[in-house]
Amino acid sequence: MDFKEFHDGLLSLSLILFLFSITLMIGSIVLKPYIDIQSQERDIIFILSSINILFSLYYLWNVLNLHKKYRLESKNIIKFAKNIGIVTLIYIPHVFVFASLFFRNLHNLEILMISLIILTEILLIGLVLKEVYDLVFLEESRRNAEIEKDRKKYFEKTK
Repeated sequence: MDFKEFHDGLLSLSLILFLFSITLMIGSIVLKPYIDIQSQERDIIFILSSINILFSLYYLWNVLNLHKKYRLESKNIIKFAKNIGIVTLIYIPHVFVFASLFFRNLHNLEILMISLIILTEILLIGLVLKEVYDLVFLEESRRNAEIEKDRKKYFEKTK
């Protein structure tokens, strides 16, 4: 995957996940009397949305440091890919727990927000795992050629 595509995709998906999670969290608290939500369900939504916010902030932090990491040696890029891949594998069970909210008797507005968040989470996980595969599990010569091509394309012309 191209560096620019990964950067832009990770940035937009993590921001969307952040905004949707904040919206679900605040909406569950503010609209409690209108959507007839129980306190236990509201607390579960609050906890799961907080976890989403933490992971989206982690991905945003990685996006901000991505330019610095791609300028380093290839072994540092591979180390970065392994770290973000492990965190993403830790994040995968959260998606299934978040999907369990579909089995609760929630308002249609919350079901819509949960659907959007799960779609965003799946896209984010797919994007990160694709980039991790390209950086870690690809042949060394092909991987190095793609990294050098990205460096020449995006970093050398800005000097």
